[in-house]
Amino acid sequence: MVKPFSLSWRHWLVAIALTASSWAGLPRLVWAQLSPVLVEQFLADPQFSEPRDPLLPDLLVERPLSPLEKLALEAELDELALETEARYLEEGAAESIFIDWMREVRLRRILGYEAELAAIQRVGLRMWENSRAEEIQLLSLRLREIQADLLTQQPLNVELFEEVVAAFEVLRDVDSAVSVYETLLERAIQSGDRDEQQRLLENLASLRENWFRFEPAAATYQTLLTFAGNDLEEIEYLKGVIRNYQDLEELQAAIEFQRRLASKYEQTLQPQLIPSLTLAIARNYRGLDSLTEAQTYYSATYSGALAQGQTDVASDALQDLADLYLEDEQLEDVLYLYEQRLAVEQLSYNGYGLMQTFDNLGRFYEAQDLPDNAIAAYKEALIIAERLNYRDGYFKFRLQALLYEQDRLEVMPLDQHLANPVGALQDPNLWIGNRRF
Repeated sequence: MVKPFSLSWRHWLVAIALTASSWAGLPRLVWAQLSPVLVEQFLADPQFSEPRDPLLPDLLVERPLSPLEKLALEAELDELALETEARYLEEGAAESIFIDWMREVRLRRILGYEAELAAIQRVGLRMWENSRAEEIQLLSLRLREIQADLLTQQPLNVELFEEVVAAFEVLRDVDSAVSVYETLLERAIQSGDRDEQQRLLENLASLRENWFRFEPAAATYQTLLTFAGNDLEEIEYLKGVIRNYQDLEELQAAIEFQRRLASKYEQTLQPQLIPSLTLAIARNYRGLDSLTEAQTYYSATYSGALAQGQTDVASDALQDLADLYLEDEQLEDVLYLYEQRLAVEQLSYNGYGLMQTFDNLGRFYEAQDLPDNAIAAYKEALIIAERLNYRDGYFKFRLQALLYEQDRLEVMPLDQHLANPVGALQDPNLWIGNRRF
């Protein structure tokens, strides 16, 4: 069992609980000014501050714990962590549980940064899940202390800095996580270490993108393009720029880098990657209402995809182009493109694609007031739908609606129904409860 609290230690922990209790239950975090006394007590070194935690041994003279004493403390903290987690899962968000978690984090400091950072990440996640604003602020302050101390060490411990960043991310303190990388990047620039600069920029770009900071992420990937040492790196950085400009809906900027990427695919003899990229360019031009450029890239996508045997991409290009012509009321072109799409879907034995294209044809003919053609298209779609066991009810409804409008829906007369009455049941089973007789 973990040692119980002393009275003075309990008073300090209750102070944390009382300060934090007003934040419990809030749907999201609301930051407040922390008490200076609370901050000082939490950040003080637990080996030398008062009140002394009962998990620490009583010493005749003030000194750091010995390696053997640290091993004993580690075992007790592991036990405390397991007990606290078990209580949390059983009891829920009780105040005493959060007190124990913060107590554990504070004592892990004695065991070194690696143990402390692991505890901050684990406990910080629980604090965030429960909207514990005070505790999260205290943990962030402690992380900044660790960061400042690590910066004084030579050589820099890259692994520990990565753990600091991970801990800031757990606490949703993304600005501080970014600041860590920016500080390290500045030092790498001063030392002229380009490999380290590239590594840090990659981490920074990924961090910004993961937290939806698309504009600085795009800028970071563009900076990385100046570090690319081979085609593979350049391609990955171009993709990063494109992703973030797409998320920003800055389509013109995305197109610029998409075209650079297409050229890189050509240079590196990767034609199989070009059709899906030119399709994305066409869609971006369409989003910009640059219809001439969109048509050009749709056509290039179609021919390129067929050459690479990518019938799915070719079909998508034809459908998009048909939608474009339909908006412009170029009806003959729409019909031609649907027929081409049927040929493409037949080439790939794509039943779902054929069914969808016949559906599009049927609705197209309906809009043009050509019911016979629409009926023929829906019948083809129904045959496929019944084989796929998918959407057959929809196509039956479309057919029945059209046939009814054309007075061609066959309904059996009432006298024929009466002339074919249902016969009597043969040897019916009689049921009483669950027994059959």
